[in-house]
Amino acid sequence: MFQTEINHYFQSFASDGLTALMRFITTLGYMEFFMLFLIILLLAINFKKAFLLFMVLIWTGAITFFFKDYFDLPRPFHVDNTVERLDKQLPGDAAFDFSKRGATSFWGGLPADVLKATRQAEGVENGFPSGHTSIAIAFWGALAFLFRKRWVTFLCASLMLLIPFSRIYLGVHFLADVIGGLVLGAIILATFYVIILKPDKLASFENKYQYAIGPNALTGVLLLPPFLFMLILHQEIFVLLAFMLGLGLGFLLLAQKGLPIDEASVFHKIARTVMGVLIFGGLRFLIKLIGEQFGIAENIWFDFFRNAAAVLALVWIGTEISIRLGWFQRRAIA
Repeated sequence: MFQTEINHYFQSFASDGLTALMRFITTLGYMEFFMLFLIILLLAINFKKAFLLFMVLIWTGAITFFFKDYFDLPRPFHVDNTVERLDKQLPGDAAFDFSKRGATSFWGGLPADVLKATRQAEGVENGFPSGHTSIAIAFWGALAFLFRKRWVTFLCASLMLLIPFSRIYLGVHFLADVIGGLVLGAIILATFYVIILKPDKLASFENKYQYAIGPNALTGVLLLPPFLFMLILHQEIFVLLAFMLGLGLGFLLLAQKGLPIDEASVFHKIARTVMGVLIFGGLRFLIKLIGEQFGIAENIWFDFFRNAAAVLALVWIGTEISIRLGWFQRRAIA
C-alpha cells in the first residue's frame, strides 16, 4: 500500500480538466474552505449543528496530526521523484533524489534508508494517515447525520469518496495513507455518533438553549482539551487548538443567557453571516498588524491568542451583536 505504482496508474489518466477537478475537490479539505463553510452554516443555517460540526472538524484534525507525528512517514513524491506533485496548495516540502523507492510489494513497507533520510530532513510534511481523508469521513459523515436529507447524504457520500481519491491522484498520499485516514475518520465519526449524533441525543441537545459555566462536565469538555493537546502536539498545530478554545468558550458565554434560535429572514441571515466573516477576518488581520508593530507576529503563542480571539469574537460577540440588531433571536429562558 506504500507503492507509488498506484499513484502512477491514476496519474496516467491525467489531463488539464481532470487535474483542475481534483484540485478543486481537494480544496474542500483545506482549513480555509472549512472556516468559510462553517461560518455560513453557523450564522445562516443552524447555529447548534454548525457548532457540533466545528468540534468534529477540530478534534479530527488534532487527533490526525498526533498520529502523523507518531508514525512520521513520508509522502509518495518524497520517495519517488517521478510522481507528479499536482496539489499546488500543499506547503513547500524538502526535496529528495529518490526515484521509485516506494514499497516493492502491496503489503511491504518503505525502505529503511528512505525513512531515515526523510525523518532526519527538515520541512517534511508527514503523510500517514491522510488528514484530508480522516476529516472527509468524520466531517461529511457527521453532516449527513445532522441534517438527514437525501441530497445532503448523497453529497456527503460523494465527497467522502472523491476527496481521498483526489489525494492519490494528486500524488500527495499513498493508498496506505488514505486507508489509515479512512479508518481513523470512521472511528472518530462513530465516537461522535454514540456521544451526540444519535437521533435521541441530538434531539436533546437541540432542545436545550442554556448552559452554565462552572465546574461541570460540559465546561471541562469544551475548555480543557486544547490545553491537554498542547502536551502532545507540535506547536505548528496550535492553530487548531486556538479554534477549539475560542469555539468552546464562545459557546459557553452565549449559553449562559441562551443560545440563539435560527428563525430569521433571508436578509438577516445574510447580514449576520457577512458581519461574522468581517469580524473573524478583520480581527485576525488587526491583531496581526499589532503583533508586527511589536515584532511578535510570528510568535506561536501570539498566533494562538490571535486565532482564539478571532473565533471567540465570531461566535460570541458576533452573535450578541446580531441579537441586539434583531438579526438573531434568543429563546426566552424560564
